[in-house]
Order: sequence, then C-alpha cells, then structure tokens
Amino acid sequence: MEKLKLLLLGLIFCLPLHGQNSNDTTATYSLKRLVPRFGLNVQKGYGVECGLFLNQFYIGKPRNPELGLLPYSSMGFYVASELCLKNYDKVIIGPKLGWEWGLVGETHGHFVGIEFINYTNFKDNSPALMLKIGAPMLWLNIGYGYTIFFEDALKDQIGKHRLTISYTINRKANKEVKRRQHILKERIRANRDN
Repeated sequence: MEKLKLLLLGLIFCLPLHGQNSNDTTATYSLKRLVPRFGLNVQKGYGVECGLFLNQFYIGKPRNPELGLLPYSSMGFYVASELCLKNYDKVIIGPKLGWEWGLVGETHGHFVGIEFINYTNFKDNSPALMLKIGAPMLWLNIGYGYTIFFEDALKDQIGKHRLTISYTINRKANKEVKRRQHILKERIRANRDN
C-alpha cells in the first residue's frame, strides 16, 4: 500500500512538468484570439470590408525541417460588413457572417470559406450565400467567390463572381511564427555547418 501511495504521489508531482524546450520548433502551437479582419473585393464594382475574426491559429510539426517551412492552419468565424462602391449615389452595404479555413503544408496550401451576406441599399434587400476558394499566404487570403442570391433585387448591381483579398491581424501568432521560423533556420544552418 505504501508503494502505491508513493507511486501516485510521484505521478501527481510529474503532471505539471513537460519535457520540451520552449524553443523547440517540433512542438505544436495553438492560439485562439478575436482579431481584426479587413478585405477588398472586385465584382461589378469594388468594395471594402471590415470586421472581427475569432481566429484559431495552429502551427504543426515540420515533416522535413530541412525545407525550412512551418505548416500552419488558420480558421474561425467572423462578423463583418462590406461596402460596395460601384455607384457613389447608390451605396450598398452588406453585413455578413462567415467562416474561413486556410491550410498551408510544406508542399501545398488552400483556403475555403462560406459567407451569409444581407446586401441592402436601405430600400431593397438581397440576402446571399457566398462560397470562396483560394490560396492563403499566412495572414493574407486571395480567392474567388461565387454568390448565390436568395432575392434578385440587387443581384445585377453586385454580380455573382468575386475576386477577394482578406487580411487578418493576429500579432501574437505572427510573432510566434517568426520566432519559430528563425529557430528553424538557425538549426538548418547549424546542421549544414556540422
């Protein structure tokens, strides 16, 4: 019985300990934060977007550290509003709720998203669903969006096809990416020198 108590005490003592160095680039990293999100788009006119993104950012373990690339993923829900500026006399706004997921591995990358938008010029409404696909570049996503309108009142002024660029500001995760990238490059340099 004494041995069992000693074993349990030892296990409880070891729970808060971990064996990885804080500078270890092979450890995974995850962070969830509410961050600002901005965007530009081109449809029949052009528009700007501003909102908040509940960003879940994740850095994975590099499979081939010699490449010097860190795999990462960024996803989450956002609330934003866009301003369509085709005609300054008839401004259209579009409050929206959306979800995005971007993934970059060591050899590939993609991002997908979906948005529910309620376009309005304060007289007419055109709720719509937009599906997006594209390429992520860490905090910048460039993609194509296809809009499915539920009401056709503003469809001709907005258009179905969209080129979109969105930028997320997540400074804390950005610092961690740069720190880990620097450590990975130093390890590669040290391995080449040996």
